[in-house]
Amino acid sequence: MLGLTTYLTRAGHHSVVAANPEGVLYRTLCTAGLLACPLRVRNSSDPLAGLRLRRLVTKDRYDLVHFHTARAHALSPWLAQTGAKRVVTRRMDYPVKKGRVTRLLYIHSVDAVVAISVGVRAALLAAEVPAARIRHIPSGVETSRFHHDPAARAHIRRLYGFGDHETVVLSVGALAQRKGYRTLLQAAQQLKHQGVQFRYLVCGDGPQGAALQEETRTLGLEAEVHFVGFCSEIPPYLSAADLFVHVPLWEGLGVAVIEALAAGLPVVASRVGGIPDLISDQQTGLLVPPQDSPALAAALHRLARAPAWASALGRTGQAQARARFDITVMARENITLYHELLAALP
Repeated sequence: MLGLTTYLTRAGHHSVVAANPEGVLYRTLCTAGLLACPLRVRNSSDPLAGLRLRRLVTKDRYDLVHFHTARAHALSPWLAQTGAKRVVTRRMDYPVKKGRVTRLLYIHSVDAVVAISVGVRAALLAAEVPAARIRHIPSGVETSRFHHDPAARAHIRRLYGFGDHETVVLSVGALAQRKGYRTLLQAAQQLKHQGVQFRYLVCGDGPQGAALQEETRTLGLEAEVHFVGFCSEIPPYLSAADLFVHVPLWEGLGVAVIEALAAGLPVVASRVGGIPDLISDQQTGLLVPPQDSPALAAALHRLARAPAWASALGRTGQAQARARFDITVMARENITLYHELLAALP
């Protein structure tokens, strides 16, 4: 959202984000000097929010409204007959329920649906959303932010007591069941029993935090695994790492993987959801089955034993990320879609 809004503004478009005034996004937009207006949405059935959004769109005569969350998307029917074109981005690849509500939200209340991956597009098609309404536009990141920083590498490694020549494995994401951290911990234990001593950094917080730390102690991995908590700045941790792991049970696309690729790190990730859109197995990274700790352990060990090959994977993945998944690519494709929809206005 922040990247798209920044690009739209710099390109001369009048772009305003309606967001919760107490949320992080709203504060970040204001700090960045971008236009934001307050809109609280209590739940997916909030008529007051719907009326406020309709009044805002009608009063200021906006050409197009882009919904970025399920709760926001639920407000789209309120904009019927306002004259504004409506777009929704769907980021999750889990099944979409067929039925009246899906037809209302994805067919009758929007003019286009952006799917961030092939997997998300497939889920929409399975719910009978017409293919002509779906546009595949992958998420993007500001890839120039992610590059190797020797000073940051040294600082993070000193902070956690890692030696210069120790292999550090990084994982980034919410500490939730669907992110597959138990698989990572089991793989770490298997590697330790094989005499392979890696260090692990986990950036993120979430509902499974306490349980995962308890399992770390149970597996005897307290010295190897460090739970960092929420990290507002990921690039220093990417610089400190040698390998990146992302093994969710399902995933719409995987922005954390894009960031790791952009930083030039060799990546091991689950073959689920949109992740194969990002990684070509054994060309730009390694793909493993979800919840398969032996396969994950073997992939990590394989990369550690072949550092030249691992570095080559990282360089190839970095080039692909910069060419295909930069924020400018995503923003331009969204703007192209906007122009196509607006060209149909009377």
